[in-house]
Amino acid sequence: MKDFSNSIFTQLAMAMMLLVYLILPPALTTYYFLQLNLNPFAIIKFWHYNPFSAARGIPAYQPFLYLLALWLALNVVIFGCMLLISRLISFFNPR
Repeated sequence: MKDFSNSIFTQLAMAMMLLVYLILPPALTTYYFLQLNLNPFAIIKFWHYNPFSAARGIPAYQPFLYLLALWLALNVVIFGCMLLISRLISFFNPR
């Protein structure tokens, strides 16, 4: 089997796709919530966190950062669950 090495273009493309994967869902959700004038902070209520103290509405970066934090936390939880499942499978099925 031939050993392939990644070119710099492949590594750059992989890094760009990782950024798109991490940033695009919160950005699109923020845009959707702001266009329809919805409250993205009603998804999960945090203690003592009230971004609606501004009289002229919410700046776009606040829902984006909030949704980005939720998206990253969800990805960490999914990664942890998949890692735990793979470790349990490898523990109970030794080669």
